[in-house]
Amino acid sequence: MADARRVEAVADTSFLIALQWLELLETLEQVHTKVLVPERVWDEFAEGASEEELAAVAKIGVIERAQVSDATLAAAIGTAAEGGEAEVIALALESGITLVLMDDYRGRKVAQRLGLKTRGILGHLLLLKQLGHIDTVRDYLERLTERGFFLSERIVAEVLLLAGER
Repeated sequence: MADARRVEAVADTSFLIALQWLELLETLEQVHTKVLVPERVWDEFAEGASEEELAAVAKIGVIERAQVSDATLAAAIGTAAEGGEAEVIALALESGITLVLMDDYRGRKVAQRLGLKTRGILGHLLLLKQLGHIDTVRDYLERLTERGFFLSERIVAEVLLLAGER
C-alpha cells in the first residue's frame, strides 16, 4: 500500500537550492513519490551547481526533469509570475499535480489562485520534523539565514512555535 503522506510535486529552483544548502535533497524521497523539475528550473539550478552536486541530485530517484508542453500556458502565467515559477505552475497544471514547491511569494500567490497547493522550504522542514526525519527546525533556519536566505523574525517565530521549539 502506498504511503498516503507521499505525494507528487513540481519544484522551483530556490526550493532545490535551499535543500541543497541544508544537505536535505534526499528528503524529497521521504516525502514525495515524484518531483518534476521543469527544464528551465533545472538549467537555473545547474548554473550554480558543480558536476558533483548535479550527479548527487541525479541519484535522487523521485526527481524527474520535464518539459512544459504548453508554451502558451507558461507565457500566460509568466505575466503574473517570474519565468521559473511560471514554468513550475504550468507544468503542475498540465500534469495534474496539485502541489508546487516554491518560496517566491508572488509565484505562490499565482499558484494558489489557480487552485494549486504550495509548500516552501519552511513547510518542508516542519513536515520533516513531524515525520521524525529531523530533530530540530531551528538549526536549519539558522543555516538558511547564514546563506543569505531572508526570513523575517515573525516567520521564524511562527515556524519555531509550530515546530514546538519556542
